Amino acid sequence: MTGRVAAMPTARRPQQRRSVATRERLLEAAYESLLEGGYGAATVGDVQQRAGVARGTLLHHFPTRDLLMAGVVEDVVERRLKLSAAADDASAPAGWNDVVDLVWTELRSPAFAVLLELWVAARTDDDLRESLVPMQERIYDTVHRSVIRLVGPSHPRAPILVQFTINLLTGAHLAGILRSRSGTSSVVEAWKHALRELAAPPRRS
Repeated sequence: MTGRVAAMPTARRPQQRRSVATRERLLEAAYESLLEGGYGAATVGDVQQRAGVARGTLLHHFPTRDLLMAGVVEDVVERRLKLSAAADDASAPAGWNDVVDLVWTELRSPAFAVLLELWVAARTDDDLRESLVPMQERIYDTVHRSVIRLVGPSHPRAPILVQFTINLLTGAHLAGILRSRSGTSSVVEAWKHALRELAAPPRRS
C-alpha cells in the first residue's frame, strides 16, 4: 500500500508537465491572435486552431474567453514586461533618463499593444472588465515598484515622479498610435530634462 502511494506523484509528473505545456501553448496562441488580429479576432475557435488542441482541452484550462484573456494578461506580467526584469538586474540602468527610456520602450512593445486591445474591449464588456481589474492593479503595482527600485526608494518625490513619467509617456504614445506624430521624440527628451529638474534636491537660498 505504501509503495503504491509513494509512486503516485512520480506517475503524475509527465501528465502535469503536459498540462503546463498545453496551458502555455494556449496562452501563446491567444497572445499571437490578439497581436495579429485584435480582440475581435481572438475568439476561442481561433485560439484553439492556433494552439492545435481540442476545444474540450482549451475549455478545461480556460472555461470562458474572459478567463483566457485574463490569463494572457497574467502571462504578460510574468514573462513579457521588461521593467520588472531590469529592476532585478544588478547591471540595470539607475538614472532618471534610463527610466524614461525603459518606460518608453515598454509602451511601444508588442506586449503593451496586446494589453491595450484588452483594456479597450473591457470598457464595454462587464465580464471581461471584472476578469481584468485584478490584473490591471497587479501591472500598475509591478511597474511602479520596479521603476522606483531603479531610481531608489529614498528619493522623497520618487513615487509621484514615477507616476508622472508613466502617465505622460502613455499619453504621448496613445496620441500617435493611429498615425505617427512629429515631435513625439522631442516630448520624451523634454520630459527627461524636466524630470532631472524636478528630481534635483531643492536649491538652498
